[in-house]
Amino acid sequence: MTKEEILARVREILAESFELEPDAIRPDAHLIDDLDLDSIDAIDLAVSLEEETGLDVSEDELREIRRVQDVVELIHGRLQSA
Repeated sequence: MTKEEILARVREILAESFELEPDAIRPDAHLIDDLDLDSIDAIDLAVSLEEETGLDVSEDELREIRRVQDVVELIHGRLQSA
């Protein structure tokens, strides 16, 4: 998957799971400050990503995610090394 494809899918997941406007889900959007997600939402996002990709997201990786682009980079990097 390309980063653009991953971003598109992450946008879909965020929009559907958290009832966000797709236009607000930009790569530089901060998950907490811009999209109003909280720690429970982050766990839900991690579960959705694990289901979508089959990759396990560790707690350490989850703590490093701040922006939408961080999610894309994590998935892309993990898919490249798989």
